[in-house]
Formats: sequence, structure tokens, C-alpha cells
Amino acid sequence: MVARTRDYFDRIPPSEYQILFHHYGLDAVMGGSEPRQDAVPHEVGLIMEVVAPTQELADTICAFARATLMHHHYEGRKATAGNLALPFAPSDVPLGPVYRFNVYHVLEVEDPCALFPLELVEY
Repeated sequence: MVARTRDYFDRIPPSEYQILFHHYGLDAVMGGSEPRQDAVPHEVGLIMEVVAPTQELADTICAFARATLMHHHYEGRKATAGNLALPFAPSDVPLGPVYRFNVYHVLEVEDPCALFPLELVEY
């Protein structure tokens, strides 16, 4: 799916955008009640994230990738209505500007616990 998206947007360098997937559940719908308990998951929860220089480009790439996933062919498919259950309405949520997380990990202190003060409250 990522390769198909990159082919479709071939005039945009791949370094200009990212398509990221975060899974949050295997067999999440029925869990332990699933009648088939083999090693292959029956469903997976995915959140697709698209990061690009502009919101417009991120929205465009996200819409194409979502539609590609929605109608992707797989062995044994019985219908073409769609492969996705969408957890949000609207399905695509523009989140605006993002940042790159960086931490400077070298910090010399006399007491390392001083950086993480604790307060104990008893009720």
C-alpha cells in the first residue's frame, strides 16, 4: 500500500512525507470469544498517520492511502464494499503542525532525584 501510494505520488520525493502505521489491537473485536484460535489474527486495529510539509499534502496522501486500503484486494475477498471499519468520523483528522521529538540525554546533576520531585499525599 505504501509502495502504491509512492508510485501514485511519484513527482513528490519520498523524503518529503511519511506514512506511518500504529497498530492497537489484534483480534480486538471478539478477543477470547473468537471461534478460531489459530495464530493468524482475524482483524487488526490500525491508525495511519501521514506527515507532510503542508496539511493539504498530508490530507491528499492520507485520502489516497485510505481509499487504497479500503478497496485493497486480498485472497478470499467476498465483497468490494470495503475492508475498513473507521474509528473516527470524519475518518481523516487533520492535526495541524507537528514537531520532531528530541531530547538531550546528557545532564550532569549532583542529585538525580532532584529532577523528579515527588509529593506523597495520604488520604
